[in-house]
Amino acid sequence: MAGSKSAAAISMDAFVEKQARGDAVVNIVLAGGINYWLTRDLPFVPATLPFGDSAPNLGGTLVAIAVLMSLLLTLIVYAITVSQRKSGKITPGLAVDSRAGFAPFLLALKHLAMTLIPAVLIGMVLQSATPDLRFSPLVFTAMVTVIAAVLAYFMSKSTTRGTLKL
Repeated sequence: MAGSKSAAAISMDAFVEKQARGDAVVNIVLAGGINYWLTRDLPFVPATLPFGDSAPNLGGTLVAIAVLMSLLLTLIVYAITVSQRKSGKITPGLAVDSRAGFAPFLLALKHLAMTLIPAVLIGMVLQSATPDLRFSPLVFTAMVTVIAAVLAYFMSKSTTRGTLKL
């Protein structure tokens, strides 16, 4: 009985929320884990560094999160949502032979602009206003993790809703 209930199609709004929450949790684990691992032995993490310096810093991390999440998360969520619609697990379904075309790439570019522009602006403001600002590795990891989770949540909702409008 439980198996047939879990296999039933769910509404679009329920799927959008479930997808967004799951993506936020995954990004908490990934962003938190990666940034903790990169900064665990450092005495502090600067807010910004000169362009081209590859050491961990908040400005560079925000740009990296913006680029990676807007491209990878959008394309992954798009593929998951399309497959769920084709299999009939989300209502309304999607014909098996339907093609997405450039839609996922346009959505990824939209997300890239929406995240990269603020990330670069924040980095520029930090560099000019507080060039000597530093964070402990744990504070840095917590900030980056929260930013990644919030971005993942809203980007996932946007991608899933965009996919469901096909």
